[in-house]
Amino acid sequence: MAADPEAAPGSPVAGLGLTAAVVAIAVSNVLGGVSYLWQKLALVGLPPITVILLRNIVALVAMAIMLAVSGNLRWPYDRQATWRLFIVGNVAFALPMVLGIVGVQWSTASNGSILILLEPASILFFSWLLLREFIHRLQVLGILVGLVGALLVVTETAPLEGLFTGQHLWGNVILASHGVLWGLYSPLIKPLLDTYGKPIQLTFASMLLACVSLVPAALFEHDQWQTGPHLAEALWWTLCLGLVVSFAATLLWNVSLTKLRSSTVAPFVFLQPLAGVLAGWFVLDETLTAEALVGGAVIGVGVALVLAPAYRRRRALRT
Repeated sequence: MAADPEAAPGSPVAGLGLTAAVVAIAVSNVLGGVSYLWQKLALVGLPPITVILLRNIVALVAMAIMLAVSGNLRWPYDRQATWRLFIVGNVAFALPMVLGIVGVQWSTASNGSILILLEPASILFFSWLLLREFIHRLQVLGILVGLVGALLVVTETAPLEGLFTGQHLWGNVILASHGVLWGLYSPLIKPLLDTYGKPIQLTFASMLLACVSLVPAALFEHDQWQTGPHLAEALWWTLCLGLVVSFAATLLWNVSLTKLRSSTVAPFVFLQPLAGVLAGWFVLDETLTAEALVGGAVIGVGVALVLAPAYRRRRALRT
């Protein structure tokens, strides 16, 4: 593991705002957890990749309006930064979203809720590999504790037995790949945030470049573009996904990375299945089990363990 860096721009020990960044990444993942319910509702009347493209377009329009009002609707990136943004948008954003939809079609949503839990460990690994971030033992312990808590939340309806055997094998492999690829997003965009700042501008740029792969992928579904009784409802939930998740949650995620190390955001992903379970309980009257509540508490302990080194470093700087 690389040596622990000094307080530098973008690290969790640089300046103030650590708690605000923690709140931002927590809210981002809660919104991401709610998206599973909204996506299910949107898919009733629209094909999957079309939903992804449309929610992406909604988010782009919202960001373009904000950037235009602030006078920042421009492209300030050189060729190297543009290439990195292209990789972020297509390999670490569009591709895992598409793989997640395809994987669920070949497998089950329950298996998807388990295999997305590969993302936090992937963030930790890629943060070390690509950014040479120092990984504190408490961070590793926090990820393991958070994983236990998340598994308590999801495995009651999605047992682990036979996850990589039987009829859902290839679908589960795709879902595992989608979880790993999501782990690339934070380590890839973090250096750009440290260099350029302005999270909304970077989020807009990466999502705009993601259309390079999303548009042709959605065109393959053109034979499924049909009117019907559920189309209006599907468009409404797609609009919600675009504004609340693709726009607000992604922006909050990138805002948090201006203060937090890429590795520090990893355990917050475990909040997503918990938020999904709570949304199902609140909206669909699904059962809220004791295991889910215990799992939520364990996830909280895991997050606290990962955050502990960051708060210790900040206190050390102040003394």
